[in-house]
Amino acid sequence: MKRPNWFLFVTLGFLLKIFAFLKGQRIIKKIKIKGPAIALSNHTSFYDFVYTTAALYPYRVTYLAASKMFYEPLTGFFLRLARAIPKSLMQADPVATKKAFRILQKGGLVSIFPEGQISPTGTSLTPAFSIAKFIKRAGVDLYVVKHMNAYLVNPPWSKKTFRGRIETEKYLLMTKDEVNALSERAIYQKITKSLYFSTSQFNLQKKYTYKLNDIKNLENVIYQC
Repeated sequence: MKRPNWFLFVTLGFLLKIFAFLKGQRIIKKIKIKGPAIALSNHTSFYDFVYTTAALYPYRVTYLAASKMFYEPLTGFFLRLARAIPKSLMQADPVATKKAFRILQKGGLVSIFPEGQISPTGTSLTPAFSIAKFIKRAGVDLYVVKHMNAYLVNPPWSKKTFRGRIETEKYLLMTKDEVNALSERAIYQKITKSLYFSTSQFNLQKKYTYKLNDIKNLENVIYQC
């Protein structure tokens, strides 16, 4: 398993960073990353991989991505170009795990969205406990890349963009020594707490405004008044 091509990543990653900035992303908390390491992100929009790449740039990142996405013509092309690792959804995937460990052994950075799917409501879903087992076994530094209000800019129920501000934090959650010292249960609790995000609660406080666009399909996620 090879890490992403350096030249392609630097070139395309830079373009994605510009694209993310134009979308409204602002990285408000930064830290220098040193591999081998794992980066975890919350998942509320289809563009999260763009925002994560922009936040981690220029560090080359290898994504664990749902296997089904590799069958989509355009998305699959870019995933293969980025040398992403296909992973089965909602079940153990020893092949994907082995490939991820190979990247870490080479000093690389692996990015994972532990929720396994995009939140339909903008509030974090509960990650599977297997992520704690994976982190414990990996025994490397663990970072969090947290996106706030990406759901309001690129909601999963629409292909439209609602222009506005996205805030991203990038920080060290646990060193490899802390990972080795903690139990799987303690690791899991720290992960779920750090990744949790509620779009509605956050924006009630921040009161950011977003450009109105066509809200067709919103009715598919409205279930309570």
